[in-house]
Amino acid sequence: MPEFDVAVQEYLLSRPYPGNVRELRQVVERIAHRHVGPWPISAGDIPEQDCPGDGELKRSWPDEAFENTIAAAITLGVGLKELSQITAETAVRIAIQTEKGNLQRAARRLGVTDRALQIRRAAANVRRDLLTG
Repeated sequence: MPEFDVAVQEYLLSRPYPGNVRELRQVVERIAHRHVGPWPISAGDIPEQDCPGDGELKRSWPDEAFENTIAAAITLGVGLKELSQITAETAVRIAIQTEKGNLQRAARRLGVTDRALQIRRAAANVRRDLLTG
């Protein structure tokens, strides 16, 4: 079973549970139902009805792991343009996986239109084909 990332751990520990353990279990079940993939359960896996409205989860992002990944890429000579491109492509791929292929929901999760998501996805496919072919 995947682990919870730091932001989700902090959220679950600080959230009130008027229904006690039963409510905690229900929240965790809703989060697990949305999670896809082998990576840690992140804030994006928290259903909208359970998300805090005051930006409570945002304080943990970007976290140390994210900064270490960027530092490693820079050390390898990856430039800002390539970093931005790869980050966007990775976010699109993860959002689509998280939403089980539903492009409209993935686009909403990323804060773009579904048309913009389709264009980004097509461009990523062209770049991948150029690199591998």
